[in-house]
Amino acid sequence: MRLSKNDTARLREILRIPGFIVPRLDRFFTRQEVYLVLLLADGPLRIGDIAARWAGAECYRDLNHLQDFLDRSCKRGIVSRCDKDRFQPADFHARFDNWALFEGWMDLPDAIKDQLNSWELEDYIRRHANQVNVLKNGRHRDPTLTWPEYVLLPEAMTLIDQADHIYLWPCNCRAMMGRCAKNVYTCLRFSNQRDMGWEISNTRAKEILIQANKQGLMQNAEISIYPNGSFSGAICNCCADCCFPHQLAEQQAAGKLWPLTRYVADHHIERCTSCGNCVKRCPFKAFTYGVSKPARKSGSFGPQKEKRAILYDSSLCRGCGVCSTGCPDNAIEMVRLEHVESAWQSRLNIFL
Repeated sequence: MRLSKNDTARLREILRIPGFIVPRLDRFFTRQEVYLVLLLADGPLRIGDIAARWAGAECYRDLNHLQDFLDRSCKRGIVSRCDKDRFQPADFHARFDNWALFEGWMDLPDAIKDQLNSWELEDYIRRHANQVNVLKNGRHRDPTLTWPEYVLLPEAMTLIDQADHIYLWPCNCRAMMGRCAKNVYTCLRFSNQRDMGWEISNTRAKEILIQANKQGLMQNAEISIYPNGSFSGAICNCCADCCFPHQLAEQQAAGKLWPLTRYVADHHIERCTSCGNCVKRCPFKAFTYGVSKPARKSGSFGPQKEKRAILYDSSLCRGCGVCSTGCPDNAIEMVRLEHVESAWQSRLNIFL
């Protein structure tokens, strides 16, 4: 697809496309989609107005054909509905998100992927900077905004029971970053943006939660509460390698705030058999092995290795709970931090 310099510059301006993507625009847009964006550049239009102004292939002046094209363009993150009848350009973040989740992410060289991921993460950090500052300063959190919080597995299950609809989506963080081999199909959303998710039952959603937790993924509730008591958002099943909230926390010194820490692990040493599951599962290195020492056991020949002691540093704990669910000896208990108030728990009356 060849575009004139003027059309390329205009497309970049409208959709806020980073310059390093320009040589690869054909990976993201068809010629007809570019024409549609340029047509909508001066303001939202209704389908009839789009058909009347369309100067390309005649088939796009047919309202049925054009409606199919507009619906597809919405799903692909090219345009958005600004109300029921009018369409406007989306931006490249929406296009990239959809493309990485459902289309040709493996199509690009690793260097370009890294640039895209850095660009996306910078935008994520910028969009949430004010919320992070609210948390750092201990100010009141607006419940209509989304505040990521670690939730224990039983809390996540109860949230699922409260939801009217649940949609399974790929995890956009893992789809984009690709830094681990964990399952991508783990994002449980309570609304279906661009109608791209698969609606699933509460039972299936709980199965996904349990399996994700077994894999060592952390449950992160990103919930917005509305004045009428309804809620939207998602339960994300996060890894520390790919998750955008965790990367924000590292870059902005917002550990334990984004996502919010609401629990801390209590390690009962007297029950611990040093199996090491907690060491393997903790994403934040709060559990580590101590040094094992040779010891001669009664009736044995030569030095025998003792099991290594498990060391626990509570200051590193984020309260995600995957250590507790993976402990076969019930030696780890999650203790609620009474001074930390959830943005959604009391409003939805969800308590363990």
